[in-house]
Amino acid sequence: MPVSSIVKIPAILCAAGLLTACYVSDKTLIPEGEAVLPMDHGLTLCPDRPDNCVTMHVQGDRYVTAPDADPDETGAARFYPLTQVNGRQIFLLEAHDTEDDAFTYLVARRTAADAEGIADMDLALVTCGDLSKEQETEFLAAGGDISAGWGSECRAPDLPTLATTLRTVYAADFADEAWWAEGGAD
Repeated sequence: MPVSSIVKIPAILCAAGLLTACYVSDKTLIPEGEAVLPMDHGLTLCPDRPDNCVTMHVQGDRYVTAPDADPDETGAARFYPLTQVNGRQIFLLEAHDTEDDAFTYLVARRTAADAEGIADMDLALVTCGDLSKEQETEFLAAGGDISAGWGSECRAPDLPTLATTLRTVYAADFADEAWWAEGGAD
């Protein structure tokens, strides 16, 4: 993926139709005060490991790119604790494209930290294209929306709906090292 910013990657993939049914929102789904920081210091997100890594620093309850970053590389990331699997915390990652003021959702887990406290994160894309018919029906009944057509998008009405959906759909995948190595959904 020759894209330089974590906050751009999901939006570009969804817009280009390379992924079907990405989870997106026009507003944050993580309420004020509920975001967590996997590290007190900065972190590095590598959507195309080992290339195209983005180092972010803490600003309030989120991580942001450097103020002098190119406008196409600016953004913010907030994390919400989704579940624990094999003693590891899995997070919902809310990537905010500050240029387009749009939110895209992925899952992440911390892999390591260096001496300066910079965390490396595994990222995985999640899509509602992975929902079974029954799960899709439950998602829609909870107020979710799945747009049809090329480059479709999924919109959860709130954080509980999105969190429950991801915990249900990806329960086995969260424990699968090969799934993380591949970056989640195809």
